Amino acid sequence: MRGRLFLAVVALALAIALPWQERANAARPPATPTPYAHMPYPAPSVIYHGVARPLCAALVRHVRPVVGMMLENDRTISKSPPLFSQYNRDLADLGANGEAADQAERDLTLYHLEQLVTPLANNVNAMQRELASQNVFPSHPQTDDEKTLDEMRGELLKALATQAVALDIINGYVQTQQLAELQQEGASGAESRAINGSDTTYSPTPTTPDPLLQDPHQAGIAPNPYAIDPLAIPGITGSVGTTPVTRLMAAIAWLRAETTRRENIAAQTVGAVAHSCSAHPTEPRSHP
Repeated sequence: MRGRLFLAVVALALAIALPWQERANAARPPATPTPYAHMPYPAPSVIYHGVARPLCAALVRHVRPVVGMMLENDRTISKSPPLFSQYNRDLADLGANGEAADQAERDLTLYHLEQLVTPLANNVNAMQRELASQNVFPSHPQTDDEKTLDEMRGELLKALATQAVALDIINGYVQTQQLAELQQEGASGAESRAINGSDTTYSPTPTTPDPLLQDPHQAGIAPNPYAIDPLAIPGITGSVGTTPVTRLMAAIAWLRAETTRRENIAAQTVGAVAHSCSAHPTEPRSHP
């Protein structure tokens, strides 16, 4: 059931909210012989003129790409919970056995988590840029169409905000674990030198920062007026007996559910606009 309404509306928008040129091409009858067919020089060209409604143009050229990237992010974020769970198991195995094979498995799982960050960050930033264009979404809407555009933009930004926090959590955890590994390696080397008498400046390794306290915009995400404080996510602060990884997994689960809820709200507006744009398609006017 997850996201069905959003997917259905997206499919509707893709199917019926087409540029007027595509409608004209589909409706245009097959070519028939013209009085100029027998002449050695080309026939006079026919120029087609059409007027695109700004609301419909924005739906096709700007909203549709945003929706596509948002759905792609949903699929990418859905890959993180199994990886978090696997990394937790890898840490437990490494603590119990301390074998090189367990270390390699942990590093591989962390690598797979890291591979989620770049596509998510690229899409989040691209969506933010699309929705921030004042040429498409006026900052002070006046007409009904402009107000509809502003409403659609706000609903998409709200869904984008939850995806951005999911990115922050994944990226923050990866960076924290990588930093911990570097600190551990550095401390081991410094401690060895201190024992051998070759280093008198050794000091204990600083405490690894909590990934939940990282800057929510550390991945280079443009500001979103609906940005969410990660610490406000239900369950993320944890309780007795929980681990950092289980808290992060609970946060990701809440964010995915909240993203779906917000996407479905946006879907209603997107669907209404798509229906409006398809109800009265603009007919091209030809001028020889």
